[in-house]
Amino acid sequence: MRDAPQELLPAFDPNFRGATRGPRAACLLATRRAEDIHGLPRGLLTAIALSESGLHAHALSIGGTPHYPSDLDDARRLLRQARGSVMAGCMQVNARVHARGEDWPLDPFTAADWAGGILARWARENNGSWTEALRRWHGASRGNTRGLVCRVRAKLEVTNPGSDLFQSVRCPESTAQRLRNDAAEHLQTAEAQAGRRGVASAAAGLCHPAVRPL
Repeated sequence: MRDAPQELLPAFDPNFRGATRGPRAACLLATRRAEDIHGLPRGLLTAIALSESGLHAHALSIGGTPHYPSDLDDARRLLRQARGSVMAGCMQVNARVHARGEDWPLDPFTAADWAGGILARWARENNGSWTEALRRWHGASRGNTRGLVCRVRAKLEVTNPGSDLFQSVRCPESTAQRLRNDAAEHLQTAEAQAGRRGVASAAAGLCHPAVRPL
C-alpha cells in the first residue's frame, strides 16, 4: 500500500470542499466522488466508510476508543496529542503507518481518493475480485473474510439497494438488519447535511476525472 496519497489524486476543483455542511456530508460526498473517479462499484466506498467511521470525516480511534469531533480543529488536536495506535478520518487510515505524522486522513476527499485508488488497484491485481480487495484493505486473514464482507454488504444494501456485489457470500440475517439500520441512520444524516444540491453536485462530479495510471 502506498503511503503518499498525492500519487493517486486526480485533478480536483478545490471549491468542492466548500460545498459540505458537516463531517458526515463531507465523507459522503468524498466517497461518492472517489467511486466515480476510480471506477468502484456504486456505493462500495460509501459502504466501507459507513463500516469504518460511521461516515464521519473527523472520526478517530485512539487505542481502540472511538472519538467523533464535530470540529476539524478538535480532531487535529486529538490526533496530535494521541499516543499509540490511531485510525483517522472518513476511511480510518492508520495515521502512524500511512500518514506518518501528517493529518491528511482527516481530509475526506484526500482519504477517499487514496482509498479508492488502492481498492481499484487491488481488485485489478486479483482478477476483478472486490472481495479480495476488501480483505486486503482490512489486512484480514482469509479466515476472517466472510465476517468482514458481510458487514460491508449490509451497508452496501443501504448505499446501493439491489447491488449483487458479494451476494455469493452467505451472511446471517440476524446481524445484517442491525447493520442496515445503523447505516441508514448515518446515511440519512449525511444526506441531510449535504442537502439536495450537495448530493447532486457529487453525482455530477465537480472534478476533472483525469487520474494518473496506477
